[in-house]
Amino acid sequence: MQNFFRTLIAQIADYFGGLTPTRRLSLVASVGILLAAFATILFMASGSDYSPLLANVPPDQMPTVLNILRAKNIPHRIENNSGTILVPKTYLHSTQMTIMSEVGAGRIGQVGLELFDKQDFGTTSYAQKINYQRALQGELSRAINSLESVNRSKVILAIPNKKVFLDKSEEASASVVLEMHPGQELSEEQVRGITYLVSNAVENMSPGNVSVVDSKGKVLSKKYDPSVAGSAQLMDIKKKVDSHFEQRIESILARVVGEGKVIARVNTTLNPQQVSMVQEDVDPDRTAVRSIQTENSTVNGNRSNPTGVPGARANLPGAEEAGRVDFNQSVNKEHKTTNYAVPKTVRNIVESAGTISKISVAVMVDGVWQTLPATEQGGQPQRQWAPRDEEELTRFETLVRNVIGFDQARGDSISIESMQFKEESFVEADKLVKTIHREKLLRFIASWALAGFGLALIFFVLIKPFIRWVTDSFHDSLEDMLPKTIEELEELHGVDNALPGMSAAMPILEETIDPDKAESEILRERIMAIMEDDEEKASGAFSLWLVRRDL
Repeated sequence: MQNFFRTLIAQIADYFGGLTPTRRLSLVASVGILLAAFATILFMASGSDYSPLLANVPPDQMPTVLNILRAKNIPHRIENNSGTILVPKTYLHSTQMTIMSEVGAGRIGQVGLELFDKQDFGTTSYAQKINYQRALQGELSRAINSLESVNRSKVILAIPNKKVFLDKSEEASASVVLEMHPGQELSEEQVRGITYLVSNAVENMSPGNVSVVDSKGKVLSKKYDPSVAGSAQLMDIKKKVDSHFEQRIESILARVVGEGKVIARVNTTLNPQQVSMVQEDVDPDRTAVRSIQTENSTVNGNRSNPTGVPGARANLPGAEEAGRVDFNQSVNKEHKTTNYAVPKTVRNIVESAGTISKISVAVMVDGVWQTLPATEQGGQPQRQWAPRDEEELTRFETLVRNVIGFDQARGDSISIESMQFKEESFVEADKLVKTIHREKLLRFIASWALAGFGLALIFFVLIKPFIRWVTDSFHDSLEDMLPKTIEELEELHGVDNALPGMSAAMPILEETIDPDKAESEILRERIMAIMEDDEEKASGAFSLWLVRRDL
């Protein structure tokens, strides 16, 4: 085996030394390119076999995880400055189960309520408070990290000390820092959800005391204002109502005029106030006597008719005049009360905010295209646009009225017009698409042509010359191993005839000798003829002959 490698190295050195400087440079460059490509493929293949096991592992918890991986003899890698641990895909699931069983998946990263699993008896109340705050911060961070768009987060709580007097107590506050996944953003509703999540988890904290910022310092949360929140909610309801009516109008008219030939826009006015009222209706025509109460009274008595001169003297005692006349008086009284039953209806009406107070609809419908006969003989017919007639538009208006629930008392309005739509031309779009496909095809062909040219260059510059050199060397070495003289050929007679094929090979060699040719040429032709007829027998004969010659 060593002789084989030595011979091979010597042959390669001879081949390289016999090349021209240009071929040598091409050979070295080709070998370098092949080695670089092979190394790149190996590197990419080895890197693709690794998958993230844990991400964003804090530095204080990194040794714990690494010790477990080393104890289990699990290959692993650590990405620079990312806190991400990578393991081969074949070990991924088993390693995850190992980490979860020995450490706990929830304990990697932020510290949570597991901080209270082990408590010392000598822990002070202040330390307990700090640990509780840390645990609460960790649990909130884990809850926020569970959101799809959030990569990681950090929650900082500011919880004031409790005071004896409730009127002097301060509200708690919180700050949340979010790091998003690349290309991900949070909507206003998601930010509001994070705000309520944090505020409801902490005692005496309102949503307005929670600030949310991203990793770039951009404030995501807005100051909580109930009136503004109600207005925003009302606008969302208005958009949904408008879109709902628009879709219904377009869907019903598109069945008649065609898809894409009708556009509807709806503007609804919503009542922003919540109204509560009591309505009482009385029907005077349906009255009935419920009860009648009558009271009679009579008064009898004597009474004198006053006489004399009016004045102070007439009122003095003893100043009564002798001419006074007395008479009897009787008074009768009757008091009658009638109670009527009057039917009435009492309604307690509560109108919530967001009810529709007015609807305005604008509908634009495309006209019709009419085909006119050709003006000239043999000419092409022409197409002419014409608006829809008023009768058809009236029928469309009736349909729209029924769709929106038209109410004249509410002040609803509908406007339908027939206008010509601009025809969309797809010629430029088709050209653009064809250009893009052509460029992709050219890039594809160019890439494969370049790859084929590179392979052809490597073949013709490196592989083909090497194959030619190896083939020539083999023929030369084969001719060197053949017998050169009759004496060497006669030595083959001394080979043991027990060798398979030897007894049949020697007569063939003797019969094909031509004395007119040179001795070496005769030998070469005979041996080559034997090889062509029966290669197995000839190879066995040559092997024994070479062994015999070496001895």
